[in-house]
Amino acid sequence: MTEIESSLNQVARNAEDVFTFLNTVNNHQKIMPPQVSEWWSNDDEAKMKVQGLGTLHLKKDKAQPNSYIKIVPIGTTPVDLYIEWHIATDGENCNVKVIIFADLNMFMKMVATKPLQSLADFMASKVNTAITEP
Repeated sequence: MTEIESSLNQVARNAEDVFTFLNTVNNHQKIMPPQVSEWWSNDDEAKMKVQGLGTLHLKKDKAQPNSYIKIVPIGTTPVDLYIEWHIATDGENCNVKVIIFADLNMFMKMVATKPLQSLADFMASKVNTAITEP
């Protein structure tokens, strides 16, 4: 399994607020890059088309209040992957990072690692602004 970790991003909210935001899968649309289209979601699942990758159907699998969320695929996916959100208190704020775990063969690793790294960094960096949007 290839592990792709975003940079650590500080969010000007407490861990409970960030957890509540990320634990609602509907909110993940606000942190997706422009390469994601045809978005559908509810509180626990999302289905989207990712340019160059295909359609992904994901669901929330595990959650530990105010610290951890795991999102896994539903059905067949173009790449076997899962996503973990890690939230840690930092005074009145918190730190957030996302880790994407992907089962990639050698060729896919060369092709997909950079786009998945960009996706992880983009999502983690967007949390701070997305959580304040209506």
